[in-house]
Amino acid sequence: MKKDTMELTKNNTINLVYAVEYVDSEDQYDPNFFIYNTIFRNVPLKYLNKLNNTEFQNKVKAFCDKNWNEKATNATGESKVEIITGDDYYQTYEDAFGDVATDDNSLFNDYGQLVNGRQYFKYDFNTKLTEKYQYKNIRKGVQ
Repeated sequence: MKKDTMELTKNNTINLVYAVEYVDSEDQYDPNFFIYNTIFRNVPLKYLNKLNNTEFQNKVKAFCDKNWNEKATNATGESKVEIITGDDYYQTYEDAFGDVATDDNSLFNDYGQLVNGRQYFKYDFNTKLTEKYQYKNIRKGVQ
């Protein structure tokens, strides 16, 4: 895959992530949760068929599972590879809660959006889109 030259916005991108499941025995309502690692960020939609291919995702998952370096004792051993749409990937607290979180552009979910150093990160197809969400800009308006 090569970098696209067209202007990408969060609503016309997809993101490939790897997730490992953990359990919090003290949480009585929803003890299981996933921690995500971004592999490809801001991928143009024209690559959807390639990333959504089951064989491709199985190969990526097998590679990540084999090479996952885990020291936490609360990992369940379950993992998955997912495609997250740009709207979900860059969802902010204001997006999620509206008026009660006006101007709160902190990211609602942690998929590794702001971290290039997490395990398995390969490429960001549009660093300018990602830079809108850097910590120094987190409270500024984002489209």
